[in-house]
Amino acid sequence: MRVGHVIESSRLSDGGPSSALLALCEALADSDCHSEVACRHSDWAGVTVGRTRMVVLPQRLWGNRGSIRAFAQGVSVLHLHGLWDSLPAAAGKYAAQAGIPYVVSLHGMLLRRSLAHHRLRKRLFLAAVGRKILAGAAALHFTTQAELDHAAAMLPVGPRRVVIPLTVESRLLAGLPESVQWREFFPGLPDSWPRLLFLSRIHPVKNLPALIAALPPLVKEFPGLHLVVAGSGDPGYIRRIHRLVEDASLAGHVYFLGLVGGEAKLALLRSATVIAIPSFHESFGMALAEGLACGVPVLVTPEIGLRQEILASSAGIMCDESPSSIAEALAIALRDPNRLRVAGVNGRRWAIGTLSPSVVSQKFMDVYDSAIAQCGGSK
Repeated sequence: MRVGHVIESSRLSDGGPSSALLALCEALADSDCHSEVACRHSDWAGVTVGRTRMVVLPQRLWGNRGSIRAFAQGVSVLHLHGLWDSLPAAAGKYAAQAGIPYVVSLHGMLLRRSLAHHRLRKRLFLAAVGRKILAGAAALHFTTQAELDHAAAMLPVGPRRVVIPLTVESRLLAGLPESVQWREFFPGLPDSWPRLLFLSRIHPVKNLPALIAALPPLVKEFPGLHLVVAGSGDPGYIRRIHRLVEDASLAGHVYFLGLVGGEAKLALLRSATVIAIPSFHESFGMALAEGLACGVPVLVTPEIGLRQEILASSAGIMCDESPSSIAEALAIALRDPNRLRVAGVNGRRWAIGTLSPSVVSQKFMDVYDSAIAQCGGSK
């Protein structure tokens, strides 16, 4: 089977869907599935992912049927990642007209907060193009039941609705490295505990200022506590975050590493006491899933897509998005090391059973097979 994935950007620095697509392609390769990825921006140069072929299409693509047609030649099914971006939308429009079976992963794009951003433009797009693309899909994919429930009222009748979580890199679920391995990659970090890890894009939606504002009472009670911020973002916004740290006299307790990947990321995850990303909303929560895979408990806010699953597994620490709630929830958890240990074990058990590449890829293979059958095609 050949699957053509279409995503606006496959840059790993974009997090979420881009990182998940890399892991999915790796997993599909183990199921004898050839993946091809069409995008407009990529940092996968030199990266070999199973049988994946990367195709970077021209920047000015809207309406350029030729480029999409050439990419779609010979694929069994198209998998569109996103709806608002011009590349997946153009591919969906072409697939519907050409009779090519396609699946759409919404990645939270029909959630309330997403629709509120550029609201008029998105509603016009839905009316003119988006609803037709959704209606013509063989299946609409959601990463959590919560995402599907929120979007259900806006979905067309007809396409199959499937809930399949994103998968994590297989190495996160393999034998874990020693928790001290982080020293090889980050010798400048303090050898003290507890360690809070913010592993994400540095973006206003991630609510990093509230996490920083929650630190002073925590540092007072736990003198060795420090926050590690691993991620990239808008330089101006990052400068603002640095000023917040300086104004709160937390320079010795907050460390910025920039974008971290590969074995260094795995070692950093394993070294954390808690993954702390108090986002205002996440359609899934990829960094939290990676933390759970490494056996690390996670902070959970109300609008996290994985919230129900994490809490049902007793793998998370619940709070709201305010600094006081974050500080209180973390303080209660940090006072009970055994609770944290059990939460980490629970989270890893859940991740192995739910997020492993073999489990997730098989579910997608079933969706692809069904989509092809609907069109009377072949693999």
